[in-house]
Amino acid sequence: MKGGRVTQELHRICHRQIHALFSETELARTYNSAEALLEHPDVQSFVRWVRSKPDDFTDSAKRSNRRK
Repeated sequence: MKGGRVTQELHRICHRQIHALFSETELARTYNSAEALLEHPDVQSFVRWVRSKPDDFTDSAKRSNRRK
């Protein structure tokens, strides 16, 4: 099943990074909660990096080599 029913507000940069790292299927099956996402090492690394940025910071997310 694709298309989740539960949504959470995210900064745009965080939303873009999540979709750069994971496919829709991975998000639906494995990373379908904030807790599950935060367990992934790539997400943890991104969160550490983005915490030091101002709230209005934007950057273009690059697709992970894992997804190419």
